[in-house]
Parts: sequence; structure tokens; C-alpha cells
Amino acid sequence: MYQEFFGLSEAPYKILPDPRFLWYSDQHKEAKAKIEYHLFQKDGPIYLSAQVGLGKTSLAKRIRDELVSDKSKKVVFAFAPNLKTSNQFLRFIAEEFSVKTARSYAHTLKNFERFLIDQYKAGISPVLLIDEAQNLPYDTLKTIHHLFNFTTNVEFLIQVALFGQPELHYRIKRFRSLSSRMYMAKLSPFDLPQTQEMLRFRWTVSGGRDLPFDQEAIAEIYRLTGGIARDICKLANEALVRAVFEQQQVVNKSLITAAAAEAFEESH
Repeated sequence: MYQEFFGLSEAPYKILPDPRFLWYSDQHKEAKAKIEYHLFQKDGPIYLSAQVGLGKTSLAKRIRDELVSDKSKKVVFAFAPNLKTSNQFLRFIAEEFSVKTARSYAHTLKNFERFLIDQYKAGISPVLLIDEAQNLPYDTLKTIHHLFNFTTNVEFLIQVALFGQPELHYRIKRFRSLSSRMYMAKLSPFDLPQTQEMLRFRWTVSGGRDLPFDQEAIAEIYRLTGGIARDICKLANEALVRAVFEQQQVVNKSLITAAAAEAFEESH
């Protein structure tokens, strides 16, 4: 409702994980580069651990979007499927890669192994990306762990990247044989300068020119959100709505304070 008021082509602070609005802080660049390095080197699986709202899903989707255009990759991207058994999960993964499934776990696994070998001979690298991986049950983690047994002498036949909340890190660490095989990347909340840069970046992507938040407003956004990207967007969006109601072209600290009462009414 405020796009016309501020001369924007679209809303800049939607909380949907749209990869176009992912601002690459140094840590996002580092995490993305580390994940892509291991996927391309085929030297081991990796997982990304991050708090809710730091952009891990947007990062996962950006990596997926870039990989699907690579003809040497066959990519499956999935939100953690709600499957209770190893057999259910293996069948899900096999179907996503268009591999024939069987009633028994062993037969499906054998079919999947043949698929991986055939892809290797064809010069194609299957890539499995799983978001919200902290929700995967132990049996599913065991199945993922088993997939790491499919290797040549120099590389893994399937590349795996898991994206999840901090609980994923702790669950993997408790599964020692899995932990010993996996690399880790992580994301942390923004600092104040990064908060401002993220706000400016999303504003520009939406067709805006001068960022309408004054310095005190930005500092208050950072203080109230702790640098969590999703909360920053939620608060900024609410503040812009209030700015339209009050016919203010510049968002100041008082507008942020008032907006926070609405944006975080339940959680704060």
C-alpha cells in the first residue's frame, strides 16, 4: 500500500524468502562460497546452521537457482520431508531423482547406487539440498549418512548440503560418525552497519532511491531486532505503512517505536 507513496515498483521488506532480495553480507558470501566449493569439489557434505530469519532459505534457493543451470549437475531441493522411516525417505529421494523405487529399502538403495554410478560415468553430479533439516528424524540422518558411502577413490557420488536452525548443528554433533564426515558453515545476526546496508539494498531492488529511514530510526531498528534479518524486514515494513498513514516521507525513531508495538506485539 505504500509503494506509490514512496515511488517503489514493489514492496522491499516482504518476509518471503525471495532470492532477489538476499543481500550478501561478508558472512553470506563466505557461507555461499564455502558451500559451493564443497559441492563442486565433491569432497564431502556440508551443512549451514543459522537462527530463524537470517536468510538461510534465501541462500539455499539462490544456490539451487544457480546450480540448476549447470548441465553437469542434477539438483533436488526439498524442505525437510515429514517422513518417519529410512525407507520412506530413501523412496522420496529416489523419486525426486527419477530413480525406480522398490518395496524394500535394500532394493531401492541398490537402484539408487546404480543411478549414482551411471551419473558419474555420464559426467553428471547429483546434488541434494535440504532446507529446515533440523526437522529430519534420526533414521533419516542415518540414511543420509549411508549415502556418503557411495564414492570413488577421489570424490563422493552424491553431493549433499543441509540447511537448518542451530538444532541441526547439535543433532549432527551428537551423531559422531555423521559429524566426522560433514563440513559446517554458519550465519550470525547483522551488526548495525550491515543492518543499514541490507535496508538500503532491498530498497534499491524495489526501485527506491534515497533510503527513507534516518540514522536514529536505523539504530532503533537494529536495537529492537538484534540484527535478525526477518525481524528487520518486518519492522521496516510496518514502519513504512505507518509513515503513509501519517504522511511522512522520512521514517524517524518515533515511527519505529510505534511500529514495533504492532510488529512485535506477540513476540516481544
